[in-house]
Amino acid sequence: MTDNTQLIEEMRWQLKQIEDRKAENRRLLDGITAGNHTTVVSPDRSVTVLAGPGGISEVRLAPEAMRLDAGTLSRTITAAVREAVAAGGRPAIGAPQAAQPPRPPAPQPRRSRPTPADDEDPYDTVFDV
Repeated sequence: MTDNTQLIEEMRWQLKQIEDRKAENRRLLDGITAGNHTTVVSPDRSVTVLAGPGGISEVRLAPEAMRLDAGTLSRTITAAVREAVAAGGRPAIGAPQAAQPPRPPAPQPRRSRPTPADDEDPYDTVFDV
């Protein structure tokens, strides 16, 4: 009898997880449709691009896209992305911008080593190269 009780509880837990995911998906979809988003579909319907104030949020490829050669697929994706960005993927005025990643520091010029005071030749190591 306990096995059945455990199975029922497990199923209830799984159903709760599914309902939570459905609610989250509904919330995300509502945000997309309510926001300033643009959906662009390529003429052959093989590529779909979703763009919003933060830029490109999704690129979907239909099964037919996998049958295209690399060059054609690349041109189709690029054209759809450009159209989506031009149509509405630009950040809105006053919209929060994504933080830019910090730039790495500029390389410092290498300093020459002082010559040893004694007459011995310095050793060459892998670190000196």
